[in-house]
Amino acid sequence: MQAYLYLLRLDMEQLARSWLVRVWILLLAGPAGFFVVVAANEGELASETLAAYMAAVLAPLSWLVVSVLSASAVNGEANIVADSILSRSVTRRAYIWSKITARIGVFLAVYAGVTVPLAYLMLRYAVRDATVAGIAWGLLTVASLLVFLAAFGIALSAIFRNMAAAVLTVLLTTVVSGAAFQFLAVDWMSTTGVVGGLPEVFRGEASAGEQLRVLLVFGALSALVTVPGIVYFQRKDL
Repeated sequence: MQAYLYLLRLDMEQLARSWLVRVWILLLAGPAGFFVVVAANEGELASETLAAYMAAVLAPLSWLVVSVLSASAVNGEANIVADSILSRSVTRRAYIWSKITARIGVFLAVYAGVTVPLAYLMLRYAVRDATVAGIAWGLLTVASLLVFLAAFGIALSAIFRNMAAAVLTVLLTTVVSGAAFQFLAVDWMSTTGVVGGLPEVFRGEASAGEQLRVLLVFGALSALVTVPGIVYFQRKDL
């Protein structure tokens, strides 16, 4: 447990110092302020403006950053991992779980730190057609997509030795599967379909059952991709 907590703190500190994380925060926060000003001055609908921000700014930027940081979590430190584990200073289980916890925790912290204040400001200054419950469901839904993307990337990082291959696989799989499921009208399994349906969710027009299905599906997918990555990493040749 001590090794896990030490590795967890170390990885979170490393992410906090990462220029990519800092740029990500700036690129999310700047447009968020712009969207609030536009909504307040032009009398825009809160649901539509918040959904537009999610689709045009948060989703593409976060998909890219989360893919890079998660898919490089393990293979980006191949030499360090091998030396530490082979010298028995840490266990494989402690290492991989510290990566999963730290990366997902930091991603969600950045996401919540930007979207929660944005949602509050939209409700206050834009035309209030959204409900608090609807916004809560919408934010939770997008959070579940981020968790899935991070879990998928970390699993591939543990399996692939080539970091670029892992990153490209995460991005291509997410984009292609999202487009394919949306084309088949299975929006609740499509990342792009879920993001596209956010205006209705924010207005409270989507049923709780539909939103719960999305959360359960992507929660199950996150667990499904995490297990093979952990199992493979514990058995792989370092």
